Amino acid sequence: MPALALLAAAPASAPIFADAMEAAGPWVAKGSDSVAGSSASVPGSDGRAVELAYDFGRVSGYAYMRRPVAIALEDNFEVRFRVKGTGGRNDFQMKLTNGDNVWWKVWRNFRPPEQWQEVVVPAGEIGFAWGPTEDKILRRADGIEFVVARNRDGGAGRIAIDELRIVPLPGVRTSVRPPENSANDRIAALAKASPRGAFPRAFIGEQPYWTLAGSDGGKVAALISEDAAIEPAKGSYSIEPVVIDGGRRFSWANVPQSHSLADGKLPIPSVSWSAPGFRLDTTLLADSAGRSALARYALTNLSGGRRTIELRLGIRPWQVNPPAQFLAQQGGASPISRIVRNGTRIEITQPQTEGDPPLKRVLIASRPPDSATVASLPGKDMATADLVYRFELGPGASDQIVLTMPGKVVPPSWDRAFAATRSHWRDVLGRVTLRVPPSKQAVADTLATAFSHILTSRDGPMLKPGTRSYDRAWIRDGAMMSEALLRMGRADVARAFADWYRPNLFSSGKVPCCVDFRGADPVPENDSHGEYIFLVNQLYRFTGDRPALERDWPSVLAATRYMDQLRLSERTPANLTPERRMLYGLMPPSISHEGYSAKPQYSLWDDFWALRGYRDAAEIARVLGKPEAADIAASRDQIAADLHAAILAARDRWKIDFIPGATSLGDFDATSTTIALDPGNEQSRLDPKMLEATFERYWREFQTRASGARPWKDYTPYETRTIGSFVRLGWRDRIDPLLDFFMASRRPAEWNQWAEIVGRETREIRFIGDMPHAWVASDFVRGVLDMFAWERRDDSALVLGGGLSADWLAGKGSRIAGLATPYGQLDFSIRGDHRHLTATIGGGARPPGGFVLHWPYRTRPPRARVDGRVVPWRNGALNLAATGNPIRIEVGQRTGTPK
Repeated sequence: MPALALLAAAPASAPIFADAMEAAGPWVAKGSDSVAGSSASVPGSDGRAVELAYDFGRVSGYAYMRRPVAIALEDNFEVRFRVKGTGGRNDFQMKLTNGDNVWWKVWRNFRPPEQWQEVVVPAGEIGFAWGPTEDKILRRADGIEFVVARNRDGGAGRIAIDELRIVPLPGVRTSVRPPENSANDRIAALAKASPRGAFPRAFIGEQPYWTLAGSDGGKVAALISEDAAIEPAKGSYSIEPVVIDGGRRFSWANVPQSHSLADGKLPIPSVSWSAPGFRLDTTLLADSAGRSALARYALTNLSGGRRTIELRLGIRPWQVNPPAQFLAQQGGASPISRIVRNGTRIEITQPQTEGDPPLKRVLIASRPPDSATVASLPGKDMATADLVYRFELGPGASDQIVLTMPGKVVPPSWDRAFAATRSHWRDVLGRVTLRVPPSKQAVADTLATAFSHILTSRDGPMLKPGTRSYDRAWIRDGAMMSEALLRMGRADVARAFADWYRPNLFSSGKVPCCVDFRGADPVPENDSHGEYIFLVNQLYRFTGDRPALERDWPSVLAATRYMDQLRLSERTPANLTPERRMLYGLMPPSISHEGYSAKPQYSLWDDFWALRGYRDAAEIARVLGKPEAADIAASRDQIAADLHAAILAARDRWKIDFIPGATSLGDFDATSTTIALDPGNEQSRLDPKMLEATFERYWREFQTRASGARPWKDYTPYETRTIGSFVRLGWRDRIDPLLDFFMASRRPAEWNQWAEIVGRETREIRFIGDMPHAWVASDFVRGVLDMFAWERRDDSALVLGGGLSADWLAGKGSRIAGLATPYGQLDFSIRGDHRHLTATIGGGARPPGGFVLHWPYRTRPPRARVDGRVVPWRNGALNLAATGNPIRIEVGQRTGTPK
């Protein structure tokens, strides 16, 4: 971390606020869930000081001490205090608050000094953290806090504060950019003064895109950019190719580029550069055994004569992950202090922050370079190297260089590693197969790739939405990713995640919103409890593992009781008044919905998840014969009644005709409301007019956006959840336009992926979350699978083909095989037109409610025969008993056959 600023000379002006810290009384100390926090008066630098003692135990979270005080701040000022303490490296924060708004200064991985040290914080270093205000300038405060937040070390410690003052300064406050941004600024300045192509496009103001080459389980997580740069590991240096042909330099900036995946869908990405005389194919491979990342550079002579072509591989002190990316990993600069080459082995030394020892990364080339140079760009720790390979190639001939970025074990040759990895992914992605018309093949391929991204973004049992910005596990993401995993035949991965997450639940029964290396996060996100219970029950429904369900039961019961505490806290007389009736009995306000991070709201997302959790907990209790079953069922019925009453009250309070995202706002958010249908399964109990109005409005707004009639800046591909909602609503003919729009925003399209945020302007710089984003991937997987088969929980039926339009039925039609369901494996195929349609059901699935097949056309359905017997249509659907035997359905007659 940057050194604390030392006090030079005290200003003459009287302080705006001063606390000599002689008494601990004004400072109230607390800790988040399972974190101990207390304040005490201790000897100070001169007199007494106030000390914050903390103990994180095994969890994440924070401890703080706060003094409420009204402070009117000057245009410019600085905060001064003395600090000393003991303990490991954790984040130290100073906060100034004003209502729900927070401004702060953060020292990342701060180790408290053993001796008193004076700290100066200029106003320009105190940034807006969060809150609903539009005015981000700190003008007044109602309190000041000192916080220790769990970071690298956790543990227990003490931090004492003395001689706290806020003093006015002349002039105006000047914002100071964080050090990591300064490093990126220096690189950007070099880039803008250099020829285009000498630096990554991110440093010249253009949004880049990239993808992940990861092993199944996440031991290897390398990135490759659309421009063929490679980042071997999180936060590492990058490798950039340049080709010299006929004295001309070719880089990403002056060659046509194309992108591909092995087999069109496996997570083995390539970038191809095509020039008049050569082609360079860069392929990144994450060895399936998790040993290494390997990069192959294959150069082909496209000319009619023999020629020498030069390939230069540059080792550079920046990541593929660009500067606009942050959160768990700040993108951009990745300092290199030293590069040493010994034959085919290159050792790259990269300094680490917070006093950690330098990290030495090893790169092994398949043969020594013909020449190599080690140099440095201006600035500290900006070492570079260029490995130069000269290829003598005849017409049409190719040669290659392979770089291996080893972990602890060097893998076999490229050919063997590639063959083994391709075989692994063909097996994993082949468990559920889709056969579709050629016009829909990209959807099927993208489903397969999206599923692989769930597997490659994880870290052992941790299911993570990404490997850089979102390098942690959320129960929200994990529960929905697990649903996709279960349906795609990877119950083992979902089970491992649930078993890993369970020990991180708080003793109160609270399910943490997320967990990472620091432990369980205490931030209240009130969807998490229902999501955990849903995950547990889905695992049992898909696997039938009763011993595992018994092991999970104590956690399920504790989470259910914790939900009782939360919702009952809102069943108050105050919430029965007309202006608050839409809040009665709901889960308390939270920030589980990112749109409410500025100020927690009564989000229906939380309530639909809570109700889903109660329904699943009641089912688990019944299956296990637990005496709490009746009480849980009563809670389930009570929250269901309160939830639906709150929706109607919100309609009246806000004069709306749709289901709001939050009853406290009356806002429109159909992407959030999708959860009511799946996995909420509340469709039949929602007000039908409000339900239809919600998704009709979404559809209208979607059409104007997709057509370009309505301006838009960006969107989140969580919207792919609407595919499953439209399937359940019976809006079959509207699904293909949704798919067309979503598929068009894959970047690059051939890599079958989405970031968390998709911008309309492709090259406009923005934070885009991780790329690929595994939770988004799981939403797409679930939506497309729903098009083929979805479970109607009300009557335990499987509804088949509900999202397949006529285009999916044309020619050889569409088929899914190996789809896992709670009732067994399902195979389903369908083909034909409005005159003659055939469908087959196989695989042994036996849903108690049978199978439901709706007539997919607007015409009146012809006579149907099921296994040769005439079966009547009821409300445009065939309802078929599941016997476990294959079923053949024939509707109408082939053209030209006798009646």
